[in-house]
Amino acid sequence: MTLLLASGSKTRAEILKKAKIDFKVVDHGVDEEELKISLNELCPKDTSIQLSEIKAIKPSMKYSEDFVIGADQVLDLNGSLINKATHLQEAKKQLLKLNGKTHKLITAITIAKNGVVVWKHHNVAKITMRELSEKQIDEYLNNMDKETLDCVGVYAIEQEGIKLLNKIDGDYFSILGLPLLPLTQFLWQNNILYYG
Repeated sequence: MTLLLASGSKTRAEILKKAKIDFKVVDHGVDEEELKISLNELCPKDTSIQLSEIKAIKPSMKYSEDFVIGADQVLDLNGSLINKATHLQEAKKQLLKLNGKTHKLITAITIAKNGVVVWKHHNVAKITMRELSEKQIDEYLNNMDKETLDCVGVYAIEQEGIKLLNKIDGDYFSILGLPLLPLTQFLWQNNILYYG
């Protein structure tokens, strides 16, 4: 039995590696943007939960003996879902929209085995962005690591994105994309994590 991470996120993989949790990465095979369209009647929290479930269930049917982790993260601004920016102009529009406001970063995680959800958890962090001038936003976008475009909200708190923020109320690992404490509790309880 192997623990599988159905995610292309380097950050999620790095969290597990640093915690010395044995795992392998697999492709979840889900078109996230297409799925979000079909789930557009749901609130952002339920969208995130549904996406994490589908990302866990789909590969778990192929790897039926293993526990598969599916995870998803969405940004909720006053009840509206903000998707990942696809280019710098869209990133700028998003940062102007988030400027000086508090938003919710919702992280959902699901573990499935043989097509069945065996555990799930979600976490909501509240994040307040500083009041920034357009010039400051442009400077940030011109200097940021281009991989940050893959981050919802166009910031990574463990990198330069922390400079954009005024207040964070939430679990650090969940904000990075993987609620590690609840996950390790599940792994201990199911004898996937042990010493000796």
